[in-house]
Amino acid sequence: MIVPMYWENAKNNLVKAVHMLRLGLVSDVDGTLSPIVDVPDEARVTPRNLELLAVLQKQLTLTAVISGRAAEDVYQRIRLPGLVYIGNHGMEQWRDGEVVGSPAAAAYRDNLTAATAEIKQALVTGMRFEDKGATLSVHYRQTSDPEQVKSMLAPAMQSIAKKHGLHLTRGRMVFEFRPPVEIDKGTAFEELVETYRLDAAFYLGDDTTDVAVFLTARRLRESGKCLAYGLGVESRGTPQAVLSEADYLVREVTGVESLLVWLSKARMASST
Repeated sequence: MIVPMYWENAKNNLVKAVHMLRLGLVSDVDGTLSPIVDVPDEARVTPRNLELLAVLQKQLTLTAVISGRAAEDVYQRIRLPGLVYIGNHGMEQWRDGEVVGSPAAAAYRDNLTAATAEIKQALVTGMRFEDKGATLSVHYRQTSDPEQVKSMLAPAMQSIAKKHGLHLTRGRMVFEFRPPVEIDKGTAFEELVETYRLDAAFYLGDDTTDVAVFLTARRLRESGKCLAYGLGVESRGTPQAVLSEADYLVREVTGVESLLVWLSKARMASST
């Protein structure tokens, strides 16, 4: 069994990235910058993380968020100038006050609409359906027995996705219906690395959808293209894939705040 290493014990490795000229910070939002809550609409980025992102935006080449939420939704929850806001797992970006989406993903809008009616018919008490434009989500955290609901409805959700030519993924107590396009958080992260010509980058995330970024970061690092590290945020219910695939772990959202404080101070020290 591999014992995960926490970031506090890996500062000697991480500081090498801090000293790179063009450094980026990219983060998930829910469960990373904001605590997981029963009702997704009630999620709030902590005031301390907002303060730290504002500071880091001035210190780094890139400060960005990549969320499963719609791009406008994630922008409205942070609203810091200078940040890059990417939503729907990389399928859209908030740019100059409007959403710019992937044409490849947009081509499946009719498929999503057709699937919606069948999804709603399958819902049980406590489930919440969300149409995010480029994707659909079904949250079951508020059901009486989430694990039972997941097991009971997974086959039906998979059948609906297949019928309508969509891809079904699972996150922390959520089913997600996506267009079958080669876009995810990992491809979005790599595009940011290329666009901003990053020498180094950190990525923070807590869910199965973030694993694609951890794998991408490792590939970029091992190829010498970018000194990238994936940091998994550990809390109650963290998926095993996050614990096993992240380069290093961070303890809860409060630990993210501590990491960002360290990053800001280390970056400031490296520039003097």
